[in-house]
Amino acid sequence: MATVAHAQKMPVTTTSDAARSHYVQGKHATGNVDFERARMHFDAALATDSTFAMAYLYRAVLSGGDERVEHLRRATVNAAQASDAERQMIESYAANQRNDHGREEALLTALAERYPSDPMPMFWWANTEANRGNHAAAVAAARRSLAADPSFAPAYNLMGYAEVARGDMAAAKQAFREYIRLAPDEANPYDSFGEFYLNQGMLDEAAAQYKMALTKNARFENARTMLARIGMERSDRRFEQALADGDADAIAALYTPNAVVMAPDLSPIQGRDAIRDHMAGMIASGVDIQTVEVNRSGDIAIRRSNVITSSEGEVVDRAKTLEVWTLVDGKWLCARDMYSSNALVKAASNQN
Repeated sequence: MATVAHAQKMPVTTTSDAARSHYVQGKHATGNVDFERARMHFDAALATDSTFAMAYLYRAVLSGGDERVEHLRRATVNAAQASDAERQMIESYAANQRNDHGREEALLTALAERYPSDPMPMFWWANTEANRGNHAAAVAAARRSLAADPSFAPAYNLMGYAEVARGDMAAAKQAFREYIRLAPDEANPYDSFGEFYLNQGMLDEAAAQYKMALTKNARFENARTMLARIGMERSDRRFEQALADGDADAIAALYTPNAVVMAPDLSPIQGRDAIRDHMAGMIASGVDIQTVEVNRSGDIAIRRSNVITSSEGEVVDRAKTLEVWTLVDGKWLCARDMYSSNALVKAASNQN
């Protein structure tokens, strides 16, 4: 076995320089959330060296269910031929999977002390803390990872999300900017910053970041989906303003010419004229549309939303919608809109 080591960094044990090269590229892709590319590199590493314990470990991290269990089993079996440090990394992930976080922390902390220039042990622990909702601890672990290697860009990404969860938007914004500075050629830094702006309601700024992500990686589908969501939320704002202005024509213009609205207790309402007449009855209401999820395929997207209707400042209804949108001349328009009130759900629960 050839063990490749770097001063004060954990060794990497493999029989092949080619496998090690794929492993390094896979780790880089994993850190920057390009999981498809990461899996490709780890699979290539294992095709070259079927005893590569750490490549199995990362495949376990990138898998789920039975596949994760099998990759972790293979990592554990092949750890006998790896270094003590690699065995501890594999054992720490096994501890994570059985929710023995005390053991996981002890192993990763010991590795961080033993290899003070390696950011990975504390980065893995930061991820665990973030997943457990311990966001302050996640930030602290991410900082320790950066102390080991100030150029380790993924730690800033994790820190940004943890700071958002803590409510420190200034710190989050700075972390995402640092992520971009250190990984300017990756798509994910811009995608993460786009999500930050989107959650602040800053649609133009978010769109600019998502478009930048696509210039770095045209296959980065989350950025495409989020650009569709931004188009929908811009339409939501026009919808809400049209309601406030009493402009039913402006509401109808947000739908395709042959759109269909499926409202509770009514036959399907088809076409802009019919939709305009239907929406005229809602003009006295205030509406707040809250996107829950968006799924996109090419120029078609499906959105699920919550809708809160108010009158004179009081909530009168909470509803949900399922919509089909289509991209027409660069603008997202609604083609199918089905909505229903939660009142019947509430009434049924009250009876039980």
